[in-house]
Amino acid sequence: MKKYIITFIVLVIVGLLGNSIYTQITKDKVPGKAKRLECHKHATTFERSYGINDLKNAQELLLSGNYKISSGIDKATFMQSTLFDFVDMKQLDRKLASIILKDSKEIKQANQIVYVDYKVYENDKEDPKKKTDSCKLFRGYVVMKFKNQNNKIVYQVQIDFMDHEGKDIENALACAIESFITYKEKEK
Repeated sequence: MKKYIITFIVLVIVGLLGNSIYTQITKDKVPGKAKRLECHKHATTFERSYGINDLKNAQELLLSGNYKISSGIDKATFMQSTLFDFVDMKQLDRKLASIILKDSKEIKQANQIVYVDYKVYENDKEDPKKKTDSCKLFRGYVVMKFKNQNNKIVYQVQIDFMDHEGKDIENALACAIESFITYKEKEK
C-alpha cells in the first residue's frame, strides 16, 4: 500500500513540475509585447490599456475626428544625434493626422477630445545601460499615448523603427493608430 501512495505522490509532483515547466516555456517572454496585428510582426511592439470604458470612449472620439495631436523628440545623448537631421516633426504630425483621417468614420463634433501624444526616441546605441547587442539593432522607437479630458492615459503603445533616416516612422505611426482603434479587452 505504501508503494502505491509513494508512486502516486511522485506522479503528482512530476505532473506539477511538468506543468510549471511547460507554462514557463510557452508564456510570452516580455509582458505586453503585442503580436495581434500584421504590423506587429514587422517591429517590436508593446501595448497597454488602462481601463476599457475610457478606451472605448477615446476610440470613438478619435474616429469621429475629436482629437488633438502633440509630439516631441528625444535625441541620443551618449552618441552624436543624427536622426532628426532627416526627420521633420511638423511633417510627421501632418502624416499622423492624415492616417487618423483615413480611419475616421463620420466626423462629429463632441464636447470632449482625445489627446494623441507621441514622442520619437532616437536609439542611443552608446548608452552604457544598453548591455546586449539586441538593444542596438533598431534606429529608434515611437511611444504614443492616448489621454482623456482628465489627462489620464487610456492606452499606450511603443513601436520600434529601423531605417537610419527614419523613413519607416510613418509606418510606426500607422501601426500605433491601428493598434489603438482595434484594441479590445481580452476575454477572460
